[in-house]
Amino acid sequence: MTATARYHVPDLGVGTPAHGRAGAATLGFLGVAEAGAGVFETVRAGLPAAVIERLAKSLEVTQRDLLGIAAIAPATLTRRRRAAPMRLSAAESDRVYRIAAAFEDAVRLFEGDQAAARAWLKAPAKALGGQTPLEYLSTETGAAEVRRLIGRLEQGVYT
Repeated sequence: MTATARYHVPDLGVGTPAHGRAGAATLGFLGVAEAGAGVFETVRAGLPAAVIERLAKSLEVTQRDLLGIAAIAPATLTRRRRAAPMRLSAAESDRVYRIAAAFEDAVRLFEGDQAAARAWLKAPAKALGGQTPLEYLSTETGAAEVRRLIGRLEQGVYT
């Protein structure tokens, strides 16, 4: 069974995921077509503001909660939606991408079971000092801890 078949995350809207390159599947998950220069350039150019709504739905959290984790003020999102080209800044896009990538990693950990991945992200983890993985995603340092925890769990090291 291929890795893609094992943990396929459906396309959530616009665009199609590029296959075979790290990060491209996350962009596809967000419903964003990859820019010619790749994931880095796509995120640096700014993700469409609409990814907030798609990601919040996928995670089954409120947009307000997602904005809090991504450190984006609700007024900022409103402003981004009103102004052409309706894109997040590079820094905001990077934070949203980080959250989406962690969700994708959790879905892979649970072999495609999105409900189990969501539940895991929202449950307090002993290895994270009793905080939820979702809370840890508010910083890059925390996200690195979540990635390490997922790696340990994939290897069967329960902490």
